[in-house]
Amino acid sequence: FQMQNIAVPYTSKLGAPFVAGQSLNITGTTNADTKRFEVNLLAGGTEIGAAQAYMHCSARFDEGKLVFNSYTDGAWAKEERESLPFTKGDTFNFRVRVLEEGYEIRCNGEKIHVFKHRKPYTDVEYFQVKGDCNLTNVHWGGKFYEIPWETGFANGSLKAGQRIFMYGAPTGERFNVDLIARNGDVLFHFNPRMKEEKVVRNSCKNKVWGQEEREGPFPFKRDTGFDLTIVNEPFSVQLIVNGEQIGTWAHRTENPAQDYIGMRVQGEVDVFGIEFSEAQ
Repeated sequence: FQMQNIAVPYTSKLGAPFVAGQSLNITGTTNADTKRFEVNLLAGGTEIGAAQAYMHCSARFDEGKLVFNSYTDGAWAKEERESLPFTKGDTFNFRVRVLEEGYEIRCNGEKIHVFKHRKPYTDVEYFQVKGDCNLTNVHWGGKFYEIPWETGFANGSLKAGQRIFMYGAPTGERFNVDLIARNGDVLFHFNPRMKEEKVVRNSCKNKVWGQEEREGPFPFKRDTGFDLTIVNEPFSVQLIVNGEQIGTWAHRTENPAQDYIGMRVQGEVDVFGIEFSEAQ
């Protein structure tokens, strides 16, 4: 589920109950004079009062705080507060990940808070954004991924123009995302290494590694969320992290529109979501 350039206030009904592992991803901008905006997870209606707020998160620029609470059975409960990680007149990213014990909150990639469930998350019916902000993107999806994780591509291969979207956070020293050939060769190996602060790219054919490529920026940080986009273009694989291009990988295979038949994720990484665009 994804929407772009959205009017605020924005309220959306969930198509199905929340499942543990899913994330709500909100991207937007604040104004120079923003005072407050809020994100609500609601049951029983679309306005707090008639509706219950299983999680209410208020970004208060006037107080410099992120305030969490719930409104159930006609009353507000106990507030939980964190320092506000957003600035006025800037872009922001706010993510809610549903865990069994609570809602994990990440702001601009950083883990800020876990708001423990006060009512069953499976009963949430609506999510809502209100207040002084502009929304550019709202996305809901994902699940828990067991690492190592592997999948074949729909229609047999990663087609020309097709994209892989992956959101996660490094949990240790290194992880890798590989594009695999039919015979098991690693046609593209993408390997961020925290200690070296390098993204190493390579291929492994007939169990022999090729020439490493390591130039370019290093946008990864342990325990900080990243958005990775891998685009299969006619002559190369484009690599985009957090909206910035970090590198280009010249194909090391004869027929790149047909040879990448699957992908694999290994190493020390927590993956929140992996999606694929349609072939163009």
